[in-house]
Amino acid sequence: MRTVALISGGKDSCYNMLQCVGAGHTIVALANLQPLHKDELDSYMYQSVGHHGIELYAEAMGLPLYREIITGTAVDQGKNYKPTDNDEVEDLYRLLSKVKEEINIEAVAVGAILSDYQRIRVENVCQRLGLVSLAYLWRRNQKELLQEMIYCGIDAIIIKVAAMGLDPRIHLGMTIRDIQPHLLVMKEKYGLNMCGEGGEYETFTLDCPLFKKKLIIDEKEMVMHSDDPVAPVGYLNLKLHLEPKENCDEPLQLPPIIKNSLDYLNDLSDSVFSDISDIELSETEIESIEKLEKEEKMKNSAELNPLLTYSPDKENNLDIIHKLNDSAEVLDNGYVYEQTNDDRSSHTITDHRSIYGNKHGWYFIGGIVGEGIDTRVATEDAMNKLISLLDSESMHLTDVCSVNIYMRNMEEYASLNDVYVKTFCYPNPPTRVCVQCPLPNNVGLILDGVAFKSSNNNTETDGGNVKVRETMHVQGISHWAPANIGPYSQAIKVGEVIGTCGQIALIPGVMTLAGGGARRQSALALRHLTRVIRAAHPRAHIRSVVQSVCYTTERGAVGEARRQLERRTAAAIVQYALVEALPRHAAVEWHAWAHSDNDRFDYEETGCNIGDYKVAITRRWNYENTVAAIVCNVATGSSPSTCQLSFPSEEACKSHRVRARAMTTEQLEEVLEYALNKLLGDCRDKDQGPAVKMRIFYQVWSAPAAGWVGRLRRAAGARLALTAVPVLALHNAFTFLSIAGLRLDE
Repeated sequence: MRTVALISGGKDSCYNMLQCVGAGHTIVALANLQPLHKDELDSYMYQSVGHHGIELYAEAMGLPLYREIITGTAVDQGKNYKPTDNDEVEDLYRLLSKVKEEINIEAVAVGAILSDYQRIRVENVCQRLGLVSLAYLWRRNQKELLQEMIYCGIDAIIIKVAAMGLDPRIHLGMTIRDIQPHLLVMKEKYGLNMCGEGGEYETFTLDCPLFKKKLIIDEKEMVMHSDDPVAPVGYLNLKLHLEPKENCDEPLQLPPIIKNSLDYLNDLSDSVFSDISDIELSETEIESIEKLEKEEKMKNSAELNPLLTYSPDKENNLDIIHKLNDSAEVLDNGYVYEQTNDDRSSHTITDHRSIYGNKHGWYFIGGIVGEGIDTRVATEDAMNKLISLLDSESMHLTDVCSVNIYMRNMEEYASLNDVYVKTFCYPNPPTRVCVQCPLPNNVGLILDGVAFKSSNNNTETDGGNVKVRETMHVQGISHWAPANIGPYSQAIKVGEVIGTCGQIALIPGVMTLAGGGARRQSALALRHLTRVIRAAHPRAHIRSVVQSVCYTTERGAVGEARRQLERRTAAAIVQYALVEALPRHAAVEWHAWAHSDNDRFDYEETGCNIGDYKVAITRRWNYENTVAAIVCNVATGSSPSTCQLSFPSEEACKSHRVRARAMTTEQLEEVLEYALNKLLGDCRDKDQGPAVKMRIFYQVWSAPAAGWVGRLRRAAGARLALTAVPVLALHNAFTFLSIAGLRLDE
């Protein structure tokens, strides 16, 4: 993409430019915001110290420079930014608007590392201007990042210090290479941010591989801003000139240390994923991830990064692909029932929508059916029903935390999304999952969700504050996790509860689907889930997952996905569903909700027989029994815990179908009662009973007789927000019902 780079003179903005070039983008202009008649301005958004030397950057790189004056202040300091008069963010909007008017740009390079405050505001401006934020340093390990900057030839000096352990009289003017050992010591002693991300120090770059000329210091003047005995503050004023570099006319060669997007997939075989912002990164590498790169290049006859030189070996590549295919998934042997079009139209789905809430502010929404042959009409129907349910509880769309959509045809996603965007047309929308299921022709989609209403009557607190709905909506392209440019957030947090959007195996830096089959896709999607959860809550991690769903389009992926999850979580309970299609033609998608106090949860596996049917249930609940989750599987066979998705014979398949369809309403009610008792525990009879959310995946071609969903909900005798969704298969061939339940009474 044609990119304008926001530069401050510091090392981070320069290194991010290198990362952008390494990712195949073209820097076409530079942009900077400067103070008026001041050497240094105390800004929440921008580095201003050293701004006198920014003019030289344009000549050093041979690019046009656009500058504007910082006229505003930090008026809106909230977590979520709205365009505000006289705010310094509007200065950035004015600057980038000017650039876009004069030259063709598609993206903005920004060197943000860890500041959500800055990220949210840059993304707000980019969204308003139709630009993409490129933030390849986002949530990177600062220790590793500083080392990379030094190795790749970023020659930057310390130009301002404002932290314990840094003395203007000693450290100003030192290069990042020379001061690195001292920064390591100060990190251990005082918790200093290695890259100065907390404002502890700022830098000015004199040279980098993108410069055709280097900056030379003629004079420097130290200014003591504050002679505090604990953390003195001082900065440098510089006078500079340019000198040509040797071999400046030769084509650009990026340093080997500059990584591409595939290089950041080196921990997929680890049992515990590292966050790229972790202090210690994992050293484990999977069997060369470059194999995937070679495979993609051979298939597409194009390179992800045109700056990389590579000569593929065709014979070697073919061998690699065979190995990848062999290891990607293990298909079980046996008879597989192939669904026909008759199965899709033979079952009836009727609207069974409901909404139930509790005194803590949680509301569960279930069973909304968008009716209509036309997907757009069906989506409008579903959105209107959702709004009506919310109105009945005096709630609004902005209270919705998560939405799950089960649509009829993923090829018509654009029509669905167009209506969805117009409905959820506000910042920080809910998380979302969207998959394709075998729905009849007169049903466009099924929808369920969770909402939270924070009010003065809600006395529940989180650290002394009233619980509120908080979202994480990272829209910038980075190496951290996939950007959410669409109308949904990566995660939502209310108190200690974290919910995620559906995660597929997109390579974050290029936003393309990873190759390598179900094994790699499952691992990468789980890594995204891990990082999103960790970023959403400071005490949360992958082991905080209480309940999850794994959607897959490949039969052999279920067993592999199960192994991947069990390696990384502490007894998380999960539903597996084989569906018809996932976004971007992915093989696997993960969706989860987690609780930061997961170490205070108990786990139980139990089951029973109801008639000839085997019922297996797993349950998680916290010590206070205010939060509980279950997954209950109903099977005709004797081994509901296996992942075998094929039948031993065609006769066994026919027998299973007959027996599953023969399940009576009374038996279904008994299963539901058993599941509810486990979910509710000893709070079944308190007050009017807790509100609970329940989702039933059913094997569409072996489901019980028509109309069972409505009868089941009426018979439950509970405040049950029920959603029934047809799928192709569940976690094994003989399981025909999978029930997930959730209760949040905190």
